[in-house]
Amino acid sequence: MGFTLRIGQAVLWLACSTAWAQAESVKLPDDLHHNPTWLTLGHYHQDRFGSDYTSQADDPAFFLSDNGKTSPRAELEATLEAIQQLGGGDSHARCRFPARDTWLREQLELPDTPVNCPAFEEWAGTLNTEKVTLVFAASYLNSPSSMFGHTFLRLDPPQDDEETDLLLANTISYAADAAEHDSELLFAYRGIFGGYPGITSIKPYYEMIRLYNDIEHRDLWEYTLNLDQQEVDTLLAHTWEIQDKNFDYYFFDENCAYRLLALIDAARPGTDLLDEVSTHAIPSDTVRWVRDAGLLDSIHYRPSAATSVAHSLDSLPSDHQTIAAALANGYVAVNDPKVLELAKDDRAQILDATYDYVRYQSEAEDWPREHAAPLSHQLLVARSQIDDAEELPDVPEPEIRDDQGHDTFRLSLGSGQLAHSEFTQLTIRPALPRRTGSARRLPHRCTTAVPAPGRPALPRQRRTSGGTDHRRGNTLPEPPEPVLCTDLLASWLRRPPHGHRQ
Repeated sequence: MGFTLRIGQAVLWLACSTAWAQAESVKLPDDLHHNPTWLTLGHYHQDRFGSDYTSQADDPAFFLSDNGKTSPRAELEATLEAIQQLGGGDSHARCRFPARDTWLREQLELPDTPVNCPAFEEWAGTLNTEKVTLVFAASYLNSPSSMFGHTFLRLDPPQDDEETDLLLANTISYAADAAEHDSELLFAYRGIFGGYPGITSIKPYYEMIRLYNDIEHRDLWEYTLNLDQQEVDTLLAHTWEIQDKNFDYYFFDENCAYRLLALIDAARPGTDLLDEVSTHAIPSDTVRWVRDAGLLDSIHYRPSAATSVAHSLDSLPSDHQTIAAALANGYVAVNDPKVLELAKDDRAQILDATYDYVRYQSEAEDWPREHAAPLSHQLLVARSQIDDAEELPDVPEPEIRDDQGHDTFRLSLGSGQLAHSEFTQLTIRPALPRRTGSARRLPHRCTTAVPAPGRPALPRQRRTSGGTDHRRGNTLPEPPEPVLCTDLLASWLRRPPHGHRQ
C-alpha cells in the first residue's frame, strides 16, 4: 500500500514538473504583446498621451493578471502560464478564453492538446453558426439612444435548404444596461460619460424583429459577411470571452456599433475597422466601413410593419382604398355587395391590405380590441374563401441604402450677402444631415359618415392644432367637424419624399 502511494506521488510530481518545465521553456518574443491581434483580443488601445496601453474592458473577470488592464505584456504572460496548466473544466483558462488560447498556440507552436470545456462546447453547439450577418436597424427618432440607428450580429445556421428559418437564429448585441427608473436627463448624462455598464448578450433573432420591425417600425438591412468558418469560430470564441463582461458604455464612441467592429477585427485580423473611429461611431457609418473593407457577401432588405402596410395601401387604386377604409372603420361589412361585386383579385387584395392595416393600428395606435379582433377574424375568413388570387406586390427594396448615402460628418465654408451685408458662414454637422426642399402636401381624403347606432367612433388620426404630423413632418389640412376621417392612407404611414440631403 505504501509503495503504491509513493509511486502515485512520484507520477504526480513528474507530471507537474514536466508542465512547469514546459512553461518555463517557452520564451515569449519581446514584441508579441504588441501584436495587433493580441491587442484586439485584449481590447487594448494606446493611451492618448504616452506610449502605454489600457484595455477598454472594465471587468476584473476579463483579466488573468492583476495588472492586465494596463499591461498587455503582463496579461500575455499570465495567459500563457494559465493555458499550460494541467486539467480542464469550465474554470480553466483555456475554457474561459478559447480565442486567446488558439491564437497563442499558433504563435508559439504549442501542442493543441484536447481540453474538456462542457459549457463553451454546449454554447457553441447551440449557436451552430456557419455565417455571420451584420444587421442595421434604421434610425428611430422617438428614442434619443436610437436616433442614429442600431447594429447587431446575426448568427446564421447552416443553410441546408431554402426553408431554413433564420428567424430562429441567434444574435449578438451590445447595449447599455440602463436603470429603468432613470430620468431622461440622467440617462443622457450617464450615457454620454460612461455611467452605464455595457453588456454583450445573445438573443433570438425573432425577438429583435419583434422589437425593431414590429414595435418600433424600423426597416432592417441584413449584410451577410464573407467570413470563412475559421473566422466565424474565432468570432464566437471571442464573444464567449466578453459575454456578460462589463465594458462601460459611451453613447458617442464605445457604443453598440463600436463593440461589434471589435468582434469583426478579432475574427479577421488586419481589417482594422476600429481605426476608422475618431470622436464618434455612428451605426450607419460603421456599416459603410464594413462595406469598404470588402467584408460583404450579400445584402437583404427586411421592411418594417409600417413600411409593408403603407406599401399595401399605396398599391390599391383610390376607389379600392375608399372601400378598404370603410371596411377598416366598420361602415362596410366584408359581405357587403360593394365588396362582393369586385373581381376576385381586387377583393383579395383589399381584404389583405385592410387586415394588415387593422393589425397595425391595433398594435401601434391602440385601436380597441373589441373592434380590431372580430374585424380581423372576419377579414381572414372572407380572404380564406378566395383561392388562387393575385397577391399584393412585395415591398420593393429602396433605391438607395443607408450605407450608400453621403458621410454623416460635414464641414462647409460659405460666404454671401444678406440685406446688403456680406457674411461668412462656417457650418459643422457631425451627424444628422439637414433635409432641404419643400414638404409634400398629402391629399386628405375623408368620408363623411355618422357612426352606426351603438358604435363608438374610432380614434382619429393624431394631429396638433396646427395640423403637423410629428411622425413624418408633413403639413396637413385639418378636416372640418363633424367629418370622420376614414382615409386608410394615414399620413404617418407615408414616407417623406426623397428630398435633397445635406
